[in-house]
Amino acid sequence: MVMQSIDARTTMSALMLGLQETCHDMRQPVASVFALAAAALSQPDLPQPARAYLEQIVEQAEWLADLIQQSLPAAGPGAPAGCQTDLLRVVRDAVAAECLTWPGDLRVAGEAEPVFTAVHAVLLRRMVANLLSNATRAAGPSGAVTVVVGKRRRSATLTVEDTGPGFGKIERGLGLGLNVVSRFATAHDGMLDYGCSPTGGARVSLSLPRTADARIGLRRRYF
Repeated sequence: MVMQSIDARTTMSALMLGLQETCHDMRQPVASVFALAAAALSQPDLPQPARAYLEQIVEQAEWLADLIQQSLPAAGPGAPAGCQTDLLRVVRDAVAAECLTWPGDLRVAGEAEPVFTAVHAVLLRRMVANLLSNATRAAGPSGAVTVVVGKRRRSATLTVEDTGPGFGKIERGLGLGLNVVSRFATAHDGMLDYGCSPTGGARVSLSLPRTADARIGLRRRYF
């Protein structure tokens, strides 16, 4: 009976580990779904039926992202404590996805090395993709958007500037919205500030808790 109990616990542990690894690997594809859907929704000539379908895709992806998040422990055996995501890598991938559908000038500046933050990778990708979508929509197809990734002692920072007309002068979009991004940032002990850029467009600055680079063994992955 004792051996059977030990075998059962071992089997359950193996099953749970397999589930956690599967959920871990699913996070980036789900993040890509959000980024591609946000890029498609930002198109001004998108037919209404297609927009409605894309919004449903986003809703289903949100449910899947929540399910994945609940299936992953905050910390597990052999895993780093909490979520640790490379902001620079997320930004570069989100910019690459945005450039597939936006013809304007989109540039990334700032840090050249990874900048790790204590935010779930899927959620961070959603936040970044939303800020980029807002900026490119405001700037228009012939405009420019500059994205700057930085770091302070305890913060990972992201600043997005566009050459659009500024806040309050463009049609309201269908993304997550700055209020929701701000709520997500606050939930992770971060903050979102916004105002005017030097060109008169919008300037949005996101600040999130930074994790020490030395704690990350992998340098070319999100997690």
